[in-house]
Amino acid sequence: MKDQIDVSVRRSPKYSVFMGIGAVLGVVAAGILAVFVDPADMPMGYTVAKGLGLLLLVLGIGGLFLGGLVALVLDWRGRKKSKEFRVGAQIDMVDDPKEIARRRIAEARGEDPDAGAAEGGTVSVSQDAAPAADDVEPTADDADEAGTGRDTAPGSTV
Repeated sequence: MKDQIDVSVRRSPKYSVFMGIGAVLGVVAAGILAVFVDPADMPMGYTVAKGLGLLLLVLGIGGLFLGGLVALVLDWRGRKKSKEFRVGAQIDMVDDPKEIARRRIAEARGEDPDAGAAEGGTVSVSQDAAPAADDVEPTADDADEAGTGRDTAPGSTV
């Protein structure tokens, strides 16, 4: 059964990328600020390393938050600029997901999707069927017979 549906197409940011970039920028800002800190100006009991750790924590989390906020704003603007299209849709009235997949694969190959349903839709292979001669990998005994130069008797060690 074929029908038409309305779809909305818009650009959407990847939140993880924006939040990651924000966190990295926060860490870079903390590193830059740490360069300008004079150890003599630090309060008693604090070292530059402790101050840098606190800056990394606060600015890294702040950058993560601001990156997520920027992604939210861009997503909101993208929803306003979305475009509506009417496209053709094919609705499968079959409940079995395997049957739907089989039909779609058959359509992609250019075959009749209903032809497999009449045959049962499955292909069975007997387990006792011998493999073709081209599918068999050579063994060590076959290599000796082929003249590889290894002269070992069966059961002997090299």
